Amino acid sequence: MKTLYCAVGYACNERCMFCPCSEHPANQPSLSYEEICEAIDRSIEERGVDNILFSGGEPTLHPDFFRILEYAKNTGAQISLLTNAIKLANEDFADRMFEIIDGEKLDVTVAFHSHIAEKHDYLTQHKGSFEKSMKGVDNMLKHNVRLSIKNNIVNYTYKDLPDYVAWMTDRFDDSVTLLFCNIDINGTAQTNKDKVAVSFVESIPYLEKALDHIVTLRQEGHKRNVKVLTTPLCLLDPYYWGFVETETQANMTAYKVPFSDGDKSPLMYDVSSDSGPMFAPCQNCQLQKYCPGTWRSFRNNYDENMLKSICGQ
Repeated sequence: MKTLYCAVGYACNERCMFCPCSEHPANQPSLSYEEICEAIDRSIEERGVDNILFSGGEPTLHPDFFRILEYAKNTGAQISLLTNAIKLANEDFADRMFEIIDGEKLDVTVAFHSHIAEKHDYLTQHKGSFEKSMKGVDNMLKHNVRLSIKNNIVNYTYKDLPDYVAWMTDRFDDSVTLLFCNIDINGTAQTNKDKVAVSFVESIPYLEKALDHIVTLRQEGHKRNVKVLTTPLCLLDPYYWGFVETETQANMTAYKVPFSDGDKSPLMYDVSSDSGPMFAPCQNCQLQKYCPGTWRSFRNNYDENMLKSICGQ
């Protein structure tokens, strides 16, 4: 799949402690409707894009969100949406969105930083955000949206990962995908490093316990899709490698984001991912071709020699 990544603007109704977008001023100009449509048309014509991913900030805050969604839908491309779902807690807003696009044709990812409302709200710095996001998710599920729930692994909550799986099992049926993602320690995450950053040495044992719970559930007949992102294979027991998403190495076919000074930003092609097996121990590793590696910022915050080159015998 060839993807256009389009951050329509950096305005957001949360201020997550580890989000790089939280560094942008709330009043920074968003991309215009015309700029977004031009990016869609050009990326399809010039690069054969067949997936349009809208992000932010919070894309549902864009004043032309519904027009943008309709324009994208009419291209016939797959539509993906990264959202906190707070706006979708309003049933009228949700209903209008699904008047434009069939839920079964929309991929949506929503991050719940914890299954405990108070912890989630602490990390989003928005009291009540957990309940609002949950209501938004429920409104989307009424329309059979293809939903992924993402857990960003941070220092404040990583010990809760096994309980997070239990919450997912109780709260959502197996059609909802579960994503575990390590954070990029950049921008706001670097500023709040003491609160959010956690090393793989600390987090991996709890991640593996969470995955053990998934294995047990699958033995009982559950079929939830579970993916582990931005986690090097060499740090996980091989027993869990089947959960690791390897496609995160892929570059973005097309990339459009607002410029901080408000000037018109270019549409960029074949933008290199800021994560991958790019560290010294990775270079001679037999798994380099398949491993998602992790964020480039890992090098600036941890000893990259904790990674282990895996060579055939």
